[in-house]
Amino acid sequence: MRILLVALLVVAGFFAAGCSDPEVTSFNEVNQVPGDVWEHVRPKLPLQLLSSGDHSYIVFQSERAVTADYEIKDNRVIIKLDESGSKQEVTETHIYKLRTDAKRDKIDVRVNGEQRPFDQVTGF
Repeated sequence: MRILLVALLVVAGFFAAGCSDPEVTSFNEVNQVPGDVWEHVRPKLPLQLLSSGDHSYIVFQSERAVTADYEIKDNRVIIKLDESGSKQEVTETHIYKLRTDAKRDKIDVRVNGEQRPFDQVTGF
C-alpha cells in the first residue's frame, strides 16, 4: 500500500510539473513600447535585440514593407522578416515583442531568407 501511495505521488508530481511548464513563446509586432525600452533603440542600427527577463524586443529598421513570422526548432526561435515592395523615402522602425520560456535560449533572425546577426544586443 505504501509503495502504491508513493508511486501515485510521483506520477502526480510529474503531471503537475508538466502542467506548470507550458510553452510560452509568442511573437507579435507592437505599436508602443515602454519608455525604458525606447531609450535603448538606436535609429542608425538596422537590427537590434533588447532583452529584459522573460521577453525581448526585436527592432528592425527598413525602407520597405515588412512581414514577420517565427518558428521553433529545438532550442531556437527563428524570426523571419521579409521585406517587400519598393523602397520608401523614410525608414520605418518595426518593433516586435518576443516572449519565450527558458528552453528557447537562442534567437536567429533571417531577413529575406538570409541569416543576419544583430547589430546590437542590449539588456535592460
